[in-house]
Amino acid sequence: MQQARHRHIVLATDLSARCDRAFERAVLLAGEWNAQMTVVHALERQPPGSASGPRWRTIDRESLSAESQILTDLHRAGIAADIVVRRGPASELIAEIAKSTSCDLIVTGIARELGFARSVLGATLEALTHKSAAPILIASRPVRGSYERAVIGTNFSPGSRAALQATLHLFQQTKATALHAYRPTLDGLASAHIDNEVAYRHLLKECTQFVADAVPWQKVQCLAEAGSPEMLLRDYVLDRNADLIAIGSESRNPMANILLGSTSTSLILSPPCDLLLVPAKWVAPDGEAVDARHETQAQAPGSSRA
Repeated sequence: MQQARHRHIVLATDLSARCDRAFERAVLLAGEWNAQMTVVHALERQPPGSASGPRWRTIDRESLSAESQILTDLHRAGIAADIVVRRGPASELIAEIAKSTSCDLIVTGIARELGFARSVLGATLEALTHKSAAPILIASRPVRGSYERAVIGTNFSPGSRAALQATLHLFQQTKATALHAYRPTLDGLASAHIDNEVAYRHLLKECTQFVADAVPWQKVQCLAEAGSPEMLLRDYVLDRNADLIAIGSESRNPMANILLGSTSTSLILSPPCDLLLVPAKWVAPDGEAVDARHETQAQAPGSSRA
């Protein structure tokens, strides 16, 4: 497949140690894609009359300090980037810059403190998935190189389709697995085993067809398993040493959307590896349309690429 042209990465950082891995991942991707990078840092708005220091001071020292820290980090990494430091809600600033730069990817970090995650990161990500069409990469693990193995959670929704397409568009060299989780029959009767087997075969076939329709140019292993989406994704990461999970941020029906939403929240707060959130409205950049340029098929279990 012809290498796609990736143009712009937005790194959203709070300049704490929790975003160091996001910085490292953004720098790596910018180098691999020959992409431009913009570093965005939002400062809290100061209430009227709360400014400290003498009245003649017109310089925002907090802003200058943030810019200086970003410049130092960029210099040490040997990379140039645009810098935007501004006061206001983080989600609004990031979405504005993402839109104005037509960015291909937003990269950010993960908070360990639950309070911070709920009040800032969670709210920012929720707002971003509605305001921006760009995928959001949450970097939580040390950067050891390009992504090698990705698992994409799917429930056959537009969001799942976008997650498949965006993952394989952005990270073309990764080995991908599509995983569909379903609820098993639990009545304990012999008929339940038959029902579960029938459901497994049917859903595996549906998953394989869904993937083939979404990314017909790419070989993707398809799995269908009974259980919680979150737990199955975590188990797959641990068992297969996957380094990226991708999920869609919207779904085709309200109940599935609730399920996917709870899965997203849990994974954001405690990710087993890096996490890619893809809005259902995602489309490939102009001139890089997602299409069937290669005659390869989605694969069932047993694929040599698993």
